[in-house]
Amino acid sequence: MQTNDFESKSSIIKTSNGSIDDEKSLENSNKASQRVDINVLKSRLREKENTILRKNIFILISCLTLIIAAGISVTYL
Repeated sequence: MQTNDFESKSSIIKTSNGSIDDEKSLENSNKASQRVDINVLKSRLREKENTILRKNIFILISCLTLIIAAGISVTYL
């Protein structure tokens, strides 16, 4: 039977030495990741709007085609 003790397992824990350079590099990386280009956001929005517009136009044309087909079939009955 094996026993798993915490003492038998070896693990390495890395700790920071608390230097100011490490803290500054972490702050700079956080600030850089929060910046967003407005042109990128606008292009994403335009793409989504274009897909929605195409979908709506397709639905409108389908409905109009169905109404016209139903109207033609009713007139010839």
